[in-house]
Amino acid sequence: MNLDELQFYEDDEGIAVDVILQVFGPDPVQCINLEAEVVDQKMKDDIDFLVKRQNDFCQKVNAEAKQYCDRVYGVLVNDLTLVKIYLFPEEKSQFGFMLSTSLDPEHGLGIKFYGSEVKKTGSSETAFL
Repeated sequence: MNLDELQFYEDDEGIAVDVILQVFGPDPVQCINLEAEVVDQKMKDDIDFLVKRQNDFCQKVNAEAKQYCDRVYGVLVNDLTLVKIYLFPEEKSQFGFMLSTSLDPEHGLGIKFYGSEVKKTGSSETAFL
């Protein structure tokens, strides 16, 4: 993926871009640089980091979601869909993954990463708080 060819746009949450992370499926995923007003090099670097390490992220998301759903709902999750990825303009390599699942369609699932390490898992708002 050539970062210079990405189409960035304004969203009500910040600057956004749709990126395809093949390991999560064929559909584009919205990456939002929260409360940002311009596309900067840090945003491009964060997206590049996500793309290059998407396999690691996918494995960790699936493992963390499995543990979380087993602990909270008492069942294994088998229908995760990546909805959004949040970037944080003031934090280097910090990412929030928002996922949907039929186990909790109202609250979904959020996983916060620092670099490629899971730091917190909870309902969907965990991804952007």
